[in-house]
Amino acid sequence: MTATRAPATGGARRVFQAAAISNLVVTMPAFVAYDRAVALLADDKPRYPFLVQIWAGMALLWGVMFWEISRDPTGRYPMIKYAWLEKMVTSGAVTVAWRKEQVPNRFMVSIVFTDIVWIPLFLLVQARLRATRERR
Repeated sequence: MTATRAPATGGARRVFQAAAISNLVVTMPAFVAYDRAVALLADDKPRYPFLVQIWAGMALLWGVMFWEISRDPTGRYPMIKYAWLEKMVTSGAVTVAWRKEQVPNRFMVSIVFTDIVWIPLFLLVQARLRATRERR
């Protein structure tokens, strides 16, 4: 491995490992302490709790994908676009709901930290890895 590849790959590994851990931490409460988790983010319990658990399951699976990317960012480079696209879809949907006053402010704040902050990081990693790949 050349010196020019190591920083991009090492940074990519750390970003995606952190994202995977973040997704795990955010989703587990929906499975192990549903009532407490919901009470932190919403005034009213969702009418269909299974939708929260479906969301948590899907977010957990995305976290597994993030971990997979972290294991070989260069080899898994094509998967990176799905990482930021997933975060854009989730944050976009919640932002629209928030603007329509369908979700409380604290839920929107949580999305800022669990989804929106990752978008530029994933895009930056993708750009750096692209530059590294093009230099080869």
